[in-house]
Amino acid sequence: MKLAVILALATLALCCSPASAGICLSFLNVIKTLFIGTLSSYEAAIEVFVPDANMKDALIQLRSLVETLPPDTTENILKFMDIVLKSPACA
Repeated sequence: MKLAVILALATLALCCSPASAGICLSFLNVIKTLFIGTLSSYEAAIEVFVPDANMKDALIQLRSLVETLPPDTTENILKFMDIVLKSPACA
């Protein structure tokens, strides 16, 4: 569970760094489907980036960990991500 939260926060930090010109919509789709999509929609979202077999296995394991989170935890992570994406730091 901690791994999923750490990954989500690190991802948000990278997406909102001052050096980034914008947020990759395909990557946002990966994060969205990680938390609220089906396994098949998540697999389709990560295929856009052509991960090798080891990466894909790791990402599927991450998805399995996310599925063990309580619903309120997932909801709060998504709320936080929405706040971050709408913040001036990400503008």
